Amino acid sequence: MIKIINNSEEHDSSESLFKNLPELLRPDVVADLLGISVKTIYDWRYKRKTRNLPEGLFIKINRFLYIRTVELKRLIVTQNHSLT
Repeated sequence: MIKIINNSEEHDSSESLFKNLPELLRPDVVADLLGISVKTIYDWRYKRKTRNLPEGLFIKINRFLYIRTVELKRLIVTQNHSLT
């Protein structure tokens, strides 16, 4: 699903990807970070159960959607077994 392409030091790249990020991220920031479209982020939100995404990945605050950085990192690590 989510692929981080960096053959050398993949574990270090996943750590640096999330270094100094706030606890909550807006969809546009996550899209830029992962190199995907904002539409894909919203697709994940509305099809979360069919895509086996973590329950706590998304949170709405005052009608705005946010993504929890810790859950996003966990998702990326579980989808890329080489990063563990």
